[in-house]
Amino acid sequence: MAPRVSAIVRSHNYGRYIGQAIDSLLEQRVPLEVLVIDDRSTDDTREVLSRYAREPRVRVILHDRNAGNIATANEGFALASGDVVTLVDADDFCVAADAMARQLEIFDADERVGMVYTAQLYVDAAGRAFRTFVPWGSDYVRDGLVEFADLAFRNYVSVSGTLVRREVLLAAGGFDADLPHAADWALWLRVAARSRVGYLAEPLYAYRVHGENMSVARHSPRRANGEIVRAVARGFDALPASAPDELRRLRPIALRHVLLATHWGDRGLGRTRRAWLGLFDAALRAPALLRERSFYLAFARTLVLTGLGRARYQRLASWRKARPMGGTASASFATKRG
Repeated sequence: MAPRVSAIVRSHNYGRYIGQAIDSLLEQRVPLEVLVIDDRSTDDTREVLSRYAREPRVRVILHDRNAGNIATANEGFALASGDVVTLVDADDFCVAADAMARQLEIFDADERVGMVYTAQLYVDAAGRAFRTFVPWGSDYVRDGLVEFADLAFRNYVSVSGTLVRREVLLAAGGFDADLPHAADWALWLRVAARSRVGYLAEPLYAYRVHGENMSVARHSPRRANGEIVRAVARGFDALPASAPDELRRLRPIALRHVLLATHWGDRGLGRTRRAWLGLFDAALRAPALLRERSFYLAFARTLVLTGLGRARYQRLASWRKARPMGGTASASFATKRG
């Protein structure tokens, strides 16, 4: 049976995790292909991959040299043959066997939908859940420009498990090679500018938090902030000519607001030093933040993190785990668009 979904697993030295990622994909109740691209691992990844030599749904590509996570993802996009494409990083995994089937139902119900994402389960290195990230309280399918108006302020769409129609993905251009930290955000904005977006409020995929996550190991908060601003600016540049002026006028507000995004992510995961560095860099880049309530809320919560320590702060975060995100400056635009 021809694959309906192409699932791309990119890996570099994640041999201890990759088996769970692949197995969780093979449990999905949809016709799929799993494209595993090993970016010249030096651990036992290739030994683990040899276990799938007789699995017809798994295709393994081995790099002779390290190409990087963005080039590896774009290679997978180019090789994908399914109608729908997704990335599942080798340290992440599917939580539910019907995850993709439920997402495909949304695509099948509305041909204008170009992307479907879900809530996320955060797990530690051992796979133990410690937090649930629920961007919105209920399922929806909505206008892409409404989605854009929210995404311009915060990237709440995970890389792992977000399904995109292949034709929409190719039209949007895949990942930007010069945005290794924020390429997903830029892509989601371009997809939202072109199509409707679906969302499932149940956590169907797990994001594994550990000391070697790419966002921590390779990108300083200062570099991350710079990339995020460029990613969101490119999203606004890619808006269609028909996009309303009201949406375009959100640009300067959004570009200032997203400077707190790196800080939010690090603080939420208990990374105290990175949280402070990201917050101070945001203030240096946009002194106008010092006149905004959001900056001082971020400052106060980072003080709490510093005082409580990572373990206690994460227990506090888990107590709030099912609380959806609050509104943004885009709320009035979203209400008018419906």
